[in-house]
Amino acid sequence: MADLNKPSEVVQFLIERRNNPGGLKKRISTRAAAARAKELAGDALSEPTWRRIESGEKVPEDRELVLMAAAITDLAHEATITPDDLYERGRPGAAALFRDWIRERTKTDPALAAIDADVTPEHVQQKLQAMLQQIRGLKGVPGDQRRQIETIMLAQIEATLNATEAQLRIFRPE
Repeated sequence: MADLNKPSEVVQFLIERRNNPGGLKKRISTRAAAARAKELAGDALSEPTWRRIESGEKVPEDRELVLMAAAITDLAHEATITPDDLYERGRPGAAALFRDWIRERTKTDPALAAIDADVTPEHVQQKLQAMLQQIRGLKGVPGDQRRQIETIMLAQIEATLNATEAQLRIFRPE
């Protein structure tokens, strides 16, 4: 039975990240976070359910924690919550599910087709996903310009990786 007076440690962490998404970013409202979760997974997590979880009235299922973490991360436009955060707070099942979620998002995004989601660290995938989301959400910027920004960003990342690979070849003993 859930403690009706206090949410679990992992839920407290999610509330903290929603209220303080980092830097000078403003607080993410429960309504906005629940709406984003609904966009991500349909009716799997309603605003009333979100509020019941945050109040400690409902113990969240792993899938609900993942949707909460994904929604907050998406709205913060950066990897404010990682699978390790869920694991460290006693929810290894939710952490594994969140890792799967991140990999699946990478695999299904055509812009990230060159990324091997099974070996690229989740925090790197999350950062790329957040950057692409920001680019795609630019208001007042025509679609062709957003696609160009996306292409340039991905080309810069590829160039950095190629340069590092070349440096490693130089320093690698034969």
